[in-house]
Amino acid sequence: MVAPGSDGRLWTPRFLVLCAASLGYFMALGSTWPVVPAFVEDDLGGGGVAVGLSMGAFGFSAAVLRPLIGPLGDRRGRRFLLVFGSVAVSASLLLLVPATSVPMVVAARLVLGMGEAAFFIGISASVQDLAPPARRGEATSYFTVTLYAGMALGPMIGERLLDTAGADRAFLAAAALALVPLVLSGSAPGRPDDPPAAPRLRWRLHPDALRPGLMLFVGLLSYSGFLAFLALHATDMGIASSSRVFALFAVIVVATRIVGARIPDRLGALATTRLSMGFTAAGMLLLGTWTTATGVYVGASVTALGQCFLFPALFVLTVDRAPDAERGHAIGSFSVAFDLAMGIGGFLVGAVVALTDRPGGFVFCAGVAAVALALTGPVLGRIGSSARSGSGA
Repeated sequence: MVAPGSDGRLWTPRFLVLCAASLGYFMALGSTWPVVPAFVEDDLGGGGVAVGLSMGAFGFSAAVLRPLIGPLGDRRGRRFLLVFGSVAVSASLLLLVPATSVPMVVAARLVLGMGEAAFFIGISASVQDLAPPARRGEATSYFTVTLYAGMALGPMIGERLLDTAGADRAFLAAAALALVPLVLSGSAPGRPDDPPAAPRLRWRLHPDALRPGLMLFVGLLSYSGFLAFLALHATDMGIASSSRVFALFAVIVVATRIVGARIPDRLGALATTRLSMGFTAAGMLLLGTWTTATGVYVGASVTALGQCFLFPALFVLTVDRAPDAERGHAIGSFSVAFDLAMGIGGFLVGAVVALTDRPGGFVFCAGVAAVALALTGPVLGRIGSSARSGSGA
């Protein structure tokens, strides 16, 4: 395992290269957000449930595999996970090109989940390996900036290709972008000198990830509906290019995380999560009740404030509690919550949309976020109540 530098530096060349690899990867994923729903609805004739299932299917396969892949990264090294994940994600995007039915799209997205599980554990564990312990929250905030920068740039690329050349060309471009981390994977830690002694194949959630992961799952259920139906809702409200809304959302998250990178360290996970859920509930309610183009932009902006620090706060809480030699296992177990939220949330919101309409789906998301806000204290309790920066974590 790579020890952080004794001088406490965060901005090392290896850290920057890993952020570049992450940006390329999330640009590839982001480019599919406006393309897959339009492809399923317009080309394949799918309804709300089909769109939600197609968007969230990757979460189910990723959720099953992460507790197995995490310990594999602890034994084989993070670099192995980056290479495997990048290749698998690229292959899954290529499988969308010949897809002629919703089940074929779902199958391709299940392959995506396998690659996503490996890549995300590899890249996020690498960032934590290289970060000074007292600056882990800050490192996570900067690292996740690449995720939202990819969401800002990727949808613009995907939507432009969809409009000018069709869905197949958009999927091919995304597959090429997903291979960027292959070139940059050398900066990730390789096989550790003293890998942990653990069974090679045992499906088990790491105990230190259970409570933060449960909170992440509840907190992201509504966000999964936002991702699945924002592009279609924006079009219904007369917005010519939904990529503008994704870009606004991403710019707000990126700017807030850069300016407030140390907020998760200073406030602690409990206070940060409460702020996140409050803003998310308000933003979703605006999207569901203010059914104009202006309402879409305002609702997406408020939702962006809600999503700024949820993941960094809970992620670092998990990393702090887990032993260093089991970091990959803990991160893999924690991120199962993300996968299940994306899969179950997309399906649930899709069912609500099918019974009501898209604004009704966003109102449902607001209610889910309000429930998450109420559960924050009981779930996190004392483990997330203290600030990290003052304790020298």
